Amino acid sequence: MRPRVLCQALVFACLVVPLSNALAASDPEVRSQAEQLRGEDRPAEALLIVERRLAAAPDDDDAFRLRVLILTDLGSSRLAVEAMRQRPQLFADHERERERIEGDAVARAIGWGRVEPETPEARLAESRAALAELEELQRDAPRQTNWEATRLRVDALSALNHLQQHEAVVTGYQALLDDGIEVPAYILGTVGDSLLALRRPAEAIPVLESAIAHTPHDVNARILLGYAFIETERFDRALPLFEALAASQEAWPRQAGARSGYENWDRYSADLNHALAHSYANDNARADTMLQAQAGVGPNNPGLQAAYGAVQSRRLRPSAALERYEMALTMAPQDRDALAGRVGALTALDRIDEARDALTALQQAHPDDPRLDRVERDLERHRGVQATLSANRGRSRQRDGAGTSISPFGSRDGGWALEVRSPLIDDRWRVGVFAHEDWADFIDGRTRHRAAGVGTWYRQDRLGAWATLGAAGGASSGATWTLGADWRFNDAWRAGVELARNAQDTSLQARRLGIDADSATLTASYVPSDTFALQGRLSRLRYDDGNTRDQLGVDATQRLLTRPHLMIDGLLSAYTSRGSRGDTVGYFNPERDASANVGLRFDHITWRRYETAFQQRVELMAGPYWQRDAGTHWVPSLGYRHLWRRDGHELEYGVAWSRPVYDGLREQRVAFDVELRWGGAR
Repeated sequence: MRPRVLCQALVFACLVVPLSNALAASDPEVRSQAEQLRGEDRPAEALLIVERRLAAAPDDDDAFRLRVLILTDLGSSRLAVEAMRQRPQLFADHERERERIEGDAVARAIGWGRVEPETPEARLAESRAALAELEELQRDAPRQTNWEATRLRVDALSALNHLQQHEAVVTGYQALLDDGIEVPAYILGTVGDSLLALRRPAEAIPVLESAIAHTPHDVNARILLGYAFIETERFDRALPLFEALAASQEAWPRQAGARSGYENWDRYSADLNHALAHSYANDNARADTMLQAQAGVGPNNPGLQAAYGAVQSRRLRPSAALERYEMALTMAPQDRDALAGRVGALTALDRIDEARDALTALQQAHPDDPRLDRVERDLERHRGVQATLSANRGRSRQRDGAGTSISPFGSRDGGWALEVRSPLIDDRWRVGVFAHEDWADFIDGRTRHRAAGVGTWYRQDRLGAWATLGAAGGASSGATWTLGADWRFNDAWRAGVELARNAQDTSLQARRLGIDADSATLTASYVPSDTFALQGRLSRLRYDDGNTRDQLGVDATQRLLTRPHLMIDGLLSAYTSRGSRGDTVGYFNPERDASANVGLRFDHITWRRYETAFQQRVELMAGPYWQRDAGTHWVPSLGYRHLWRRDGHELEYGVAWSRPVYDGLREQRVAFDVELRWGGAR
């Protein structure tokens, strides 16, 4: 591209400057004409005069030196350096000028290093070569002028940033500050970008604010500042910044007198990142709407498709996300966001073999990408050991505090459960062990039930299946087993079935009488997005005494309010059941009962730093409970929980209070539970 532009300029100049005059001119006259044209900002014409002079008098040193300077004016600093090195003696007394030209050449090479390469393999070749040349100048020809020495140090930061060597960028920037050097404003955005890549947003904010103070219209620096605010959880500053930035950019600006406007890619960047900012603030629905509109205008933009895919992933739509990532990669096979996002989407779809291949593609294309370690850890965590450890305690008593509780939980109850699954075998299988114990205190003493055994789990793409086998002990004994499967129809729908022998959810009141139960359960869920979920469960418990208990429950959740650190969901649940033998058995077994509850759930993200977060949850629910021959009573409940997340592992605990009614008698129940979840797989 550069030689062709130069040739066009020379052809243009041929039409302006008569050839005979240039060839006949003496050396002083050539310099005078050329300097005059340089002063009039007509370097191409000046270069033509000099070239003609050199064609007639190749040994004219003054013309040759002037040619080097004009090439620099034209931005052809690389050609200028090559020419300068042919006759270095001409610049021996012009140290500052020589160093400026060499610095221009290096700076231009660093800039060219960011241009889309001809082949993916050459993506970083020019930046590496430019950095090597810069370091050679620093080593073999130390700058004699402070500004040029500083300039090389500053320009090195740009090359290092493009090479993803962000630690070196920050170290180099700090060294400049330690030496008392006022760092030029043009590099501050680059330093801020590296600080963000290193996840040091608090340090990036003052650097980026300083960059914007010097160049208020630098759109990229303002976008980076917005992300620095997001990563320090300052959404109150980030969202207005992105909104103002988008509003400040016309989509099609028009120069005075122009017939039509021109494409403003800064407006595209502002709109894109404004939408993503809302997604990071948990408002994925709004981000979805904004990006969908943009995708309708520019469907062939790979960056836009990758961003839309990221939002679809956060909306719990991995298939839709994968489709967008693959669209982006069709247009830009080396797109970093699409390559990284594809790994996560395939993992969420339980296509682990493909996810590993996608990770390999990312590693080969962008081995120095800072996010690579996180993508690798996420996949390995999903493929690794999965474990759940839980415990609970509860207490039930009659409303007036007198008498004995008739709760199916007893007056006091508790239990614990442990399940450990192996790392993935052949990307599909896990084997593991389980154990659990439940107990409750009834009027005639404590009843315990425990079980332990082994299991195997299979999950690949749409299909999941599992089987466990164990032995029970305590109030009831014998073999216990489960056999189940589920199927994902699409991003929204999933259904499953499970059969269990000596089912864990058998009433302990029945177990104290030596009665066990088998169960069959159908489940279905409809979760079209992160803001709505509908789940249903139909089960039958068949007790040894001939009693069968059928239960149907439906739970729905709808997002009502989304803020960066607060989410409010509306809750609705309905339940009905029937027992074939009614109250003729020795345990709580309503012949018919039903309940309906509505409520609110408040989730407050109290503290968060990337994948580590502390969240508080409050749930309020109330509704009528009806039991045949016992009437209808309102049942309130209140729950308060803490949830800690770190690198995909979770610790959750909480306390719940309720006032349930059994056989027309109201009780008060307080319960505490805790659960540790290790590993990110479902």
